[in-house]
Amino acid sequence: MARVCIITTVRDPGVCLESFIRYHLALGIAHIYIFFDDPEDPAIQVALQFSDVTAIPNDEALQVQQALGNVLYPKYGPHVGYEVMARQILNVEMAIQLALDQNMDWILRIDGDELFYPGQTTAPNWFDRVSDDIFQVTFLNHEAAPEVFEVEDYFRDVTLFKKNPAALEPGLCTEFQRVSGKSQYFLAYQNGKSAARIYPSLLPNSVHSFDIPGDHTLVTSSPSILHYLNCGFQNYYKKYAQLGNFPDYWWRSKSNPIRVPFHLTSRDAYCSGDRTRMEALYQEFILYNNPEASQSLMENGILTRICYPSQLLSSLSTSPV
Repeated sequence: MARVCIITTVRDPGVCLESFIRYHLALGIAHIYIFFDDPEDPAIQVALQFSDVTAIPNDEALQVQQALGNVLYPKYGPHVGYEVMARQILNVEMAIQLALDQNMDWILRIDGDELFYPGQTTAPNWFDRVSDDIFQVTFLNHEAAPEVFEVEDYFRDVTLFKKNPAALEPGLCTEFQRVSGKSQYFLAYQNGKSAARIYPSLLPNSVHSFDIPGDHTLVTSSPSILHYLNCGFQNYYKKYAQLGNFPDYWWRSKSNPIRVPFHLTSRDAYCSGDRTRMEALYQEFILYNNPEASQSLMENGILTRICYPSQLLSSLSTSPV
């Protein structure tokens, strides 16, 4: 049976971290490596309750270890102080080595607001069926469509999703705008997240994928990644409070402009100090509280209802594993 592990980097995940852990362990994930961007994060204590979770704080010891031992540190090390993606990539490289030591077969890199969704099977069963000549699987992501203004544990409370644009029939994005009245469909990335077979020289090449030749990569929408982006106004507001007044480009390089309009608009709204402006953005772009429009979008195959994670979490014991 395939031994599959997950690597994630989080900052102040709140109550959702326990659901993230319980859900993935229930799917048969063998181990979860969680890097805490804030070494004083109280959620570290939650992670430490689980025997199949390794909690790693971003403290001086980690920084020294990565500076001395990470192959990718010369490339990404100069950016770790201001670019979360640099820290995420270095954390993935370190997790690969930890996974090798624990005899893992596959490593999946996702964020703390995402779930791996293999349908009605387990993670080991699905990975066992992957052809031997495939060394990376890229899972397309679906983006959450919260139906209420405030959400506490979005993994339990949110079940409506926008399908990945690559999974839509031609013309449906235009239909989406007409029915929903919203000018933007996906508000963040749409190129999926990846898992890779583990071997000693494996390295990540971005926050989405690993350094694997293209002809050994499978792209699929089933299984998928469920991205619970900006679910609940307080979570949305907290995210941009943490990010602050970031530049218009990635890696502080003008050759890498951020091409995610909603991300920049949200930054500007937060930095203006006008909370009502952020509330208006949440209602206009994020909130799906029109049942008739949502039903029409589901009938057109644009939105989809995925209840399994919520149902699975409701069925699980609350005692530590």
